[in-house]
Amino acid sequence: MKFTSGLAAFALAATTLAAQPASAATPVPPTQLAADWSAGQLADGLVMGQYGADVGLTVDAGLAFDALGRTADANRVADAIADRLVTSDEVPYGYVSSDEYDWQPPYDFVQVGYYANATAKAAAFAQRLGRDAATAYPDVDLIAQLETLTGPDGVIADDSSFDNYANTIGQAFAVEALTAAASEEASAATDALLAQQCPAGYFRFDLDAAACSADTAGVAPDTTALVVLSLLESGDTSTEVTSAITEATAWLQSVQLANGSFEGDASAPGSNSNSTGLAGWALGDAGRTASAAKAAAWVRSMQVADAGACVSQAPTGAIAYNADDLAAARAAGIAGNATIQDKWRRAAFQAAPVLRWAPAATTPLSISTPATAVEKSSVTATVRGLAAGEQGCVSLGGDARRVVGTGADLAVAFTLPAGAAAHTFTLATLGGSTTATTTASLTPVVAVPPVTPVPTVAAKVKIAKVEKVRKNRFKVALVCAEAAPCAGKIKVRTATKVAVDGLKKKKVVRVSEKRYSLVAGSKKQVSLRLTKTARALVADGRLKVKSIATARGGDRVVTTFSLKSARG
Repeated sequence: MKFTSGLAAFALAATTLAAQPASAATPVPPTQLAADWSAGQLADGLVMGQYGADVGLTVDAGLAFDALGRTADANRVADAIADRLVTSDEVPYGYVSSDEYDWQPPYDFVQVGYYANATAKAAAFAQRLGRDAATAYPDVDLIAQLETLTGPDGVIADDSSFDNYANTIGQAFAVEALTAAASEEASAATDALLAQQCPAGYFRFDLDAAACSADTAGVAPDTTALVVLSLLESGDTSTEVTSAITEATAWLQSVQLANGSFEGDASAPGSNSNSTGLAGWALGDAGRTASAAKAAAWVRSMQVADAGACVSQAPTGAIAYNADDLAAARAAGIAGNATIQDKWRRAAFQAAPVLRWAPAATTPLSISTPATAVEKSSVTATVRGLAAGEQGCVSLGGDARRVVGTGADLAVAFTLPAGAAAHTFTLATLGGSTTATTTASLTPVVAVPPVTPVPTVAAKVKIAKVEKVRKNRFKVALVCAEAAPCAGKIKVRTATKVAVDGLKKKKVVRVSEKRYSLVAGSKKQVSLRLTKTARALVADGRLKVKSIATARGGDRVVTTFSLKSARG
């Protein structure tokens, strides 16, 4: 995107309830939304910027109105710029020509400057409205001035003390205007324009003889799209022009992304509505309508059309430059910030015309949900009838979700609140709304049968009369000789009360303890670890203990033996 002087430089249901009748929602054309918002940006037919009327941007709006069929608005713009084209007592800085002064004191008058890009653009705009650019404005003959600014080689150039800022976009407008006026300069200007086309098919922005780069990664589609539009508007059907249009549109299609969008150059990376809008507009006018429709759907997804519970601070009908700008505007709006407003205007004016190719919905707008469901369960709302790129809002109570149409059904999941109740789901667009209802029931109480424990018995302990302790551990063998499994706990205690350091009275000391589990008819060896107190007792000599093997609901198995340190 080039913001250059306003020149061109975007499972639970048994049955399903249908939505309300299709007549409940009448789609609002995206072209109407864009044109209405754009018209609201005019003050007495002009777009006002930080420093007064921005004539170049105003003409961009006029070109969009003309493309969208808003003839009255386009002519309002054409009339409003009449006294802004040249310097006067009321207008110190003319658009196509202006008095120029030194930038430093004492600011002496230098010359009257004549600007090729602006002259060509104003002339082409007048002609698109069916006006004679030579006589449309009393203060300037745009065709005569454009011819003067066209050199012998057909290349346009500024006559200005501020240097020459003419570029390929201005050259394209010049070819359009001169050809429509049957000017003798048209042929040379056309040749000069076609010389700017690179072998890959795109047109470079700068008017020079530099070789085209073999790497087109940094080439934006804006320039190429505007050249194609002007060549089509010129009415020149020569083989050279026709071939140039074919190659340029083929290149545009080659750089279109799968989602339909176009990216800017290195200075404006990423998909944006300005580049996408201009490229799609050119492709549509050139008859490549499938590609134009893809671009239009993407641009439409950047258009503010927030309805129902999704209403935001963003201005309805406006087109955001990209997704980040759209999200920011929804949160905070764009009013009060001249820089942000300017960016939105430039994007919208040049992106809006592609919306003529925005695909229409193939089915009536509707929403359906399960007829019944259980409280707190997940329910899927099926949205049908949103056109590709069209904004919609699906809501359940205070839970609202923005959705963007794809041309196919959309599934939106919600979680029902607790309680038995009828819940209404709403699908809203700017054209109206439709609803579906799901009746929720309480979660059924499921009786849980009591768990009957598996009968178990205690394992028998097989151990020597004296078991040696190594590294504070000793081993016992457990045998499950019964038909039922053996499971429980083996506890080892002193056989009698013993003296314990620090205690006045003797007590039975816990030596070790461990849970066990054996299948019927099996045996295994278990390693038991001494408690800290038991370690000291074993260290003092042989310790008589007894093991008690227990099982849930079963008899205890008691075995008496002694423990002795392996080093003793």
